[in-house]
Amino acid sequence: MTAATPAPLPGSSPALMLQRGTDADIDGCVALWLAALTRRDEVAPGEAAADRCRTKFAHARVAFEVLRGPSGAILGFGLVTAPGTGRPDDPADAAYLSLLAVSPELQGSGWGGRLLEALHDAIRRSGLARAVLHVIEDNGAAVRLYERHGWAPIADPFDHPLVGRPTLAMGVEV
Repeated sequence: MTAATPAPLPGSSPALMLQRGTDADIDGCVALWLAALTRRDEVAPGEAAADRCRTKFAHARVAFEVLRGPSGAILGFGLVTAPGTGRPDDPADAAYLSLLAVSPELQGSGWGGRLLEALHDAIRRSGLARAVLHVIEDNGAAVRLYERHGWAPIADPFDHPLVGRPTLAMGVEV
């Protein structure tokens, strides 16, 4: 059940480890997602954001990875769902990176990239060859993270369904 623990990054705790997520982790992931949105948007999101996050866990999963701290707390997570669970105009054969978040204290530490690579590995193991995600266009840190890991825009921006901000569809061959 436990994925290989990555070597710690300089200045990070060696007790952080990536593991396969379970249903028992969902509430912790939703709370982390809301904290990450609060940091990104500088305002706490409404209940609609929490509900939308929770519903993503109900889809068929390709991968669900969590980053745990020494106490077992969830400090990051990524959720990839089956093809067809994103937008109707996403590639029909692409897994959908539904959610990726790292606790605000760890953002910029490299753990988001490690989570992303673990998700890429899981997508490959599932037999799928590519994935798609949606990211708010002005979320520069997230866009740069995805670009560093091979993701590129695949369609014109669209308005985010909750916040109305321009959103990119990005794809990657895994």
